[in-house]
Amino acid sequence: MNSKYTAFRCPEDLLEKAKIRAKRERRSLSNYLITLIDKDVAGMVDLGKEEVGMARGKLNGES
Repeated sequence: MNSKYTAFRCPEDLLEKAKIRAKRERRSLSNYLITLIDKDVAGMVDLGKEEVGMARGKLNGES
């Protein structure tokens, strides 16, 4: 699996809770969050190129 660096805003209290949970599970914060995201999207079918483009546009503030 290729990885790409990304940054996002997160409420401080939520971030602190995630750090605590990751530490309890002896995992990095990054690994913990990736695992949560993976579980959440596991049932999704692969997105087509058009859907990926639309999602990127919305993330970049385009309509």
